[in-house]
Amino acid sequence: MELRRVHKKLAEAHYFLRLLRDHEPRIGGDENPFGFLLSAFLSAARSIDYRLRHEHKATYEPWRRTWDARLTPAENGLIKFMIDDRNEEVHDSGSGRSVGQEGVEIGTHHTPDGTTIIGGDPITTYRPSYSFTIDGFDRKVTEACGEYLALLQRMVAEFQADLP
Repeated sequence: MELRRVHKKLAEAHYFLRLLRDHEPRIGGDENPFGFLLSAFLSAARSIDYRLRHEHKATYEPWRRTWDARLTPAENGLIKFMIDDRNEEVHDSGSGRSVGQEGVEIGTHHTPDGTTIIGGDPITTYRPSYSFTIDGFDRKVTEACGEYLALLQRMVAEFQADLP
């Protein structure tokens, strides 16, 4: 079965997740790039299901109903949340992520052997932290996105394995 375009969308979602993770620890600066990357990730991830529905309509839709029924409530909740958040991002008021502040100590360095080196008096500065509230729990955006992408990757692999 030909899934080349689906795998391309998986690779695209992985790319944007990597960029989100790279951007996340930055101190200060503009919060917009994180939002742009999240929007791109959500759109790429959602396109995986769209591609399967469009390119394999006769087999994918009944298979997907069965696959969804085997998911845990937490997995179903995560998928629903991410689909809804993508729809909010693209069609309404934007992603429902929360932006907080996380303290970061500057002036302290940990070497690979575990030694702590302090160069001057350490100070605490702050960087943005991004979270979703999913099923009543705060989840770090990059962790939730990583879990969602792992589910989508599993879905594609199982679809490919189940159908010749």
